[in-house]
Amino acid sequence: MLKNRSYLLGIGTGIIVGALLLQVMSVRASAPGKSGLALDEMDPQKLKEETAKYYQVFDLGTKMYTQAEVDASVQKKVKEETDKLAAAKPQDQPKTETVVRTVVYVQPNLDATAVSELLVKSGLITDRKAFATELQKQGGNSKLQVGFHVFEGQMDMQQVVSNLITSQQ
Repeated sequence: MLKNRSYLLGIGTGIIVGALLLQVMSVRASAPGKSGLALDEMDPQKLKEETAKYYQVFDLGTKMYTQAEVDASVQKKVKEETDKLAAAKPQDQPKTETVVRTVVYVQPNLDATAVSELLVKSGLITDRKAFATELQKQGGNSKLQVGFHVFEGQMDMQQVVSNLITSQQ
């Protein structure tokens, strides 16, 4: 009997699982549904309420749109609104000139050549030697202020040097 122990264990487990499945099937067959009504016995309103729990339910006359149709409709509305705004905007207003604002940070212990390199890279000056001579003329080699310096629009060399020498608050 000990030799066939695994076979007996398998047969016993199979019988138990089979009995449980048979019991579940018989209970399920006797119950008509959760609501107690079969699908044939429900009126259309009750059927709609029951299916609305699990699905989106729409009336037959409701128009359904695909994503492509919605996107096309939105694009059409956006185009109409931009056309309205363009028509409402007066064309006789002069265009304002935008001022280019450049901010340069001068670090501590930077000499005049490093500052001139920084200004050339930012596009404020084009000639390093002219900047160095103007800086010497104004006596600013040792007076360069550390911090942020704001340059608006096109500035000549004297304005750039005076901006770097004066204190920024």
